[in-house]
Amino acid sequence: MVLILDLFSFHRFPSISAQLDEHLLDIVGMMEWTKKYAESLGGECKMLPNPAETADKKLPPILIGEFIVDPKLKTLCVYGHLDVQPAKKEDGWDTDPFVLTEKDGKLYGRGSTDDKGPALSWLWVVEAHRELGIALPVNLKFVYEGMEEYGSDGLFETIKAEAAPGKFLSDVDFFCISDNYWLGKRKPCLTYGLRGLAYFELSVQGCEQDLHSGVLGGTVHEAMTDLVRLMATLVDSQGKILVDGVMDDVKPVTPEEESLYEPIEFSLDEYKEENKIIGDKLLHSDKKSLLMARWRYPTLSLHGIEGAFSESGAKTVIPAKAIGKFSLRLVPDQDPKKIEKAVSAHVEREFAKVSR
Repeated sequence: MVLILDLFSFHRFPSISAQLDEHLLDIVGMMEWTKKYAESLGGECKMLPNPAETADKKLPPILIGEFIVDPKLKTLCVYGHLDVQPAKKEDGWDTDPFVLTEKDGKLYGRGSTDDKGPALSWLWVVEAHRELGIALPVNLKFVYEGMEEYGSDGLFETIKAEAAPGKFLSDVDFFCISDNYWLGKRKPCLTYGLRGLAYFELSVQGCEQDLHSGVLGGTVHEAMTDLVRLMATLVDSQGKILVDGVMDDVKPVTPEEESLYEPIEFSLDEYKEENKIIGDKLLHSDKKSLLMARWRYPTLSLHGIEGAFSESGAKTVIPAKAIGKFSLRLVPDQDPKKIEKAVSAHVEREFAKVSR
């Protein structure tokens, strides 16, 4: 019960990295809470200044810590992130997303599985060994950041610096990422590969100021209209990527790989229920096709549009500028630079059609 109370305390920070101006102190507060907790268990911790921070852009530090048992033992380093995606009750949550809530033996709240809970669990492991009087079987180090959900600013520079001879990461034998999911409701899984990410923002501007649609509508190119048309050329409603060249380096499926999916216990019905999918709106009707789409193939997802009014009520302004956000999840052998070239060429080609 004490561990669960720790999670309740840990969870209350709205550490939303995508809204950094509003929540920077929440992210820092969560890191300070974690540092204090790890130190109470005998860990040695340090807050590293974020190397990507500038005078105009304040960023959360990166927390590193270690529990050294014996220099002769192997050293495991764990990565986790303490920031979360935005969440409001009106987004579809049954309860306040930043008040951890127990229901039917489960704990619901933003970050409970991604990644606050898993990150804290490693410290619970240390605490359990300590309370039972059992020495850790390995030296344990951890790296916790506060910007994962918004690009991991500063993390890569930090890793490179700390991997230098004699630095914090130089003696690490194994790395473990504690930021993934169970299969269904019963089985945890060991993940041995992750898809990469290529993130894009697409900006269309039609004028220097917002316009009145009743006065100027029908006489000008509208940024929002053109942007929506461009976004619709990227992916179809069945998830097929429409950008030429994206699939060129994706390896074909071998019979050996295909056979790996058969014994996996996975229920499409449970998947729909857990993710609150409405009706039968899955893109795949069988287990193997769905898991392959989720794990081994690239995807392209549209995330949002800036420039539209989010307030309730009828709005009739023509936005001067609209920004679309989308990303691709990449698989082995795909080169992010080639993907960037392919996407840029596609957008330029499609925009030429729109602006004729």
